[in-house]
Amino acid sequence: MNTQPATAPRPTGSQVLGARIQIYAQRNPGGYAVRGAALAAVGAVFLAVTAAAPSLVDPTSIPGWTLVGILCATVVGALLAGLPMYVHARNLPDVEENDPVRYASARLQAASGELGPDPATNHLARRLSDRLVHNSNPGYAMGGLFIVLLFVTVLPLADIIGPGFTPLHLLRLAPATVFLIAFALAYSSAKAQHTRFKAFRESYDAANT
Repeated sequence: MNTQPATAPRPTGSQVLGARIQIYAQRNPGGYAVRGAALAAVGAVFLAVTAAAPSLVDPTSIPGWTLVGILCATVVGALLAGLPMYVHARNLPDVEENDPVRYASARLQAASGELGPDPATNHLARRLSDRLVHNSNPGYAMGGLFIVLLFVTVLPLADIIGPGFTPLHLLRLAPATVFLIAFALAYSSAKAQHTRFKAFRESYDAANT
């Protein structure tokens, strides 16, 4: 493993592990997707078996639809995890870096929004930055959550408006309000991180043109 310069950002153990996984995914998209699909399939089986537990009490009279349902849940769970993971891995930039510590350090440098004193780390961070800018775009990363937000907000609101309304009905909006606040905070944080990634990319390009 290469020794990091004293001035390079120092990643945590979890960040190094994440970098190791990203390097493996870039090198072997198929293996990365298969492992993710296998884990998702195990989780899907567990949930399906738990949901179908009443039908599994007597092993000699398990309905055929129960077994079919468990099988379908397993396949769907594996596909829902494996396909996006494969697409993600295929789109990772080939930065030709095998050291997870340097990889994680470069990502931290890009996330800072500023150029660091180590040219090698800056160069690696620039090669990662295009993908980081794309993935950190709140509109891209949080679009699904926005749909959920609309659902959990509009549905109870439409339900309480009408005849018989009392102030106590507003309590039914409490979960939606909490979700709205959490979404606003998460969006703000994601937007700030997206801005920092872009700032690093622009600073690097300006300094190297």
